[in-house]
Amino acid sequence: MEQLVGHFPFVVEPFSEDFTGRLSWFFLGNHLLRCASRHAGTHGFGLEDVKRDHRAWVLSRLVVEMDEMPCSGEHYTIETWVAKVYRQFTDRLFSIVGDNGRTYGYAYSVWALIDYDTRQPLDFAKLGNESFASAVQNREIPIQGPGRVRVKSQEPVRSLTSGYSDLDINGHVNSIRYIQMILDVFTKEIHEEHRVVKRLEVAYCNESYCGDRLDFFREDGEDGRSCVEIRKESGEVVVKAAVVLK
Repeated sequence: MEQLVGHFPFVVEPFSEDFTGRLSWFFLGNHLLRCASRHAGTHGFGLEDVKRDHRAWVLSRLVVEMDEMPCSGEHYTIETWVAKVYRQFTDRLFSIVGDNGRTYGYAYSVWALIDYDTRQPLDFAKLGNESFASAVQNREIPIQGPGRVRVKSQEPVRSLTSGYSDLDINGHVNSIRYIQMILDVFTKEIHEEHRVVKRLEVAYCNESYCGDRLDFFREDGEDGRSCVEIRKESGEVVVKAAVVLK
């Protein structure tokens, strides 16, 4: 049954926590993407639907803003809907709500539909599929979309070589795995002090593969916003991110 807003319940189980006893970013990120896929499927353009046409959804931007993370044993629901469809991208929004109606946070994502053969984004206006437009829900969330991220530093603060466990079904480094890597740029002591990552915005620029060396560059602004770039050994930027700690 089609629903303009999808509702997907979860509970924070022991294996889904971080060391502070709160829902980890790895599980939150994967739950967001899973809910996006499940909701899209109810409208006929989910992962398996587009795969039959030799296409794939690609996450371009992700912004998550949390007032607090749900703790171990707490129940929460992820609500998601398509907010806008334009030429080559579509905006999908999320809210993360507790059982008592309390809102933990919101997320804003931008997606492209890629042709497997050309590796180019498709033009939604030319697809002749009314299901995209019919899924749009005119509902806003109180957070800003992605901003500009730029890191000038040429001295990496961390380096690693991507491996098997970093990869997704397409053979690329998983989009949520990048988030884990970015948060590892900050020490355990910093995470203990701040407890919650208030805002995380990620721009996915290029793909990386198993065996790629990834260098991490970080610059901290006076406004409390830390910018991180992940670059390949060649200097090609893979991911840009901005982190604000609460």
